[in-house]
Amino acid sequence: MNITDFFSNFSTLCRYDHPVICFLGKSYQPMFLQKTYDYMQELIGEPIQKLSLDQDLSEIQIRLATTFLGKRNWYCFDNLYAISSQKKREAYIRFIANYKGPHRIISFISTADSTLFKQDGIVSCSLQEVYTSDQVKQVPILYDQDNPAISAYFFSKLYRLKKEYSLEQLCLLQEYAKLLGKNMNVFFQEWIDKLIVSDVSLFHMSQLFFEKSSTEFFVKWKEIRGNYSDQFWTTFFSEQLFKAYFYIQHGGHVPTDQKQLLFGLSFSFLKHDWKVYDQKELALAHQKIYNIDLSLKQGGSVYQLDAFLASFFAGLFST
Repeated sequence: MNITDFFSNFSTLCRYDHPVICFLGKSYQPMFLQKTYDYMQELIGEPIQKLSLDQDLSEIQIRLATTFLGKRNWYCFDNLYAISSQKKREAYIRFIANYKGPHRIISFISTADSTLFKQDGIVSCSLQEVYTSDQVKQVPILYDQDNPAISAYFFSKLYRLKKEYSLEQLCLLQEYAKLLGKNMNVFFQEWIDKLIVSDVSLFHMSQLFFEKSSTEFFVKWKEIRGNYSDQFWTTFFSEQLFKAYFYIQHGGHVPTDQKQLLFGLSFSFLKHDWKVYDQKELALAHQKIYNIDLSLKQGGSVYQLDAFLASFFAGLFST
């Protein structure tokens, strides 16, 4: 089922006897999932208890195998994708897929990991990467129940700017909608461009970065740098370098179950640009951006990022 089917049939799902409900998607969306769990709690009339992944799976198995006086509880897992050990993550997913009760489990599972179980064996809800205006109208958690008309007006203005948004973006922006009041027009004039993360722009930045197209890169850099904090950019470049290192380490042939780790790298890098890099250059650049991040947190100059980029394009990390 899709997300609109899920909310339309939620009362039926609550009565349905199957013990497992899974959200399946390419990327984890914490704000959307938390809002969904809150919505479910209100309709169920009882809390959904969070299961910590810091516990051993054996402890969770014991907890979910027992019940007090036959009472069935609702439980949800933290982000399984955050488990670094593939073996441990697979063990959790297989446990969820084969769970028979007595309680109810809700979880998010990456589509990259969904091959570990048969989807016809659970109640599953597929999450798209982006949603249109018509689809959003069927997602009640995105609307302020006290002022649904304001939410509707907010989204109508939002979708004039862009045809599709992720659920995570919509949940974040909806929080602003609650507070705007008469300032809504000012918000759209002055702030909306800074809050909407443009995946297209970031993919383009990644492409220009690894192509070392310095002129075009710095034009784009000047255009969008101020939209995000320095901490965002150190994280962005750190992740790009780490993923590129990982890809080269595997000689351009990453196992299928690990390909989600490459999300965010440009297609041109994955296809051919990776061949012009060696691991040492990427490791040295990654260490530099790590040091810059530490320095910025201690009050260091914001121009360190510009110096890093100039050094990268000049090939100073490859010498």
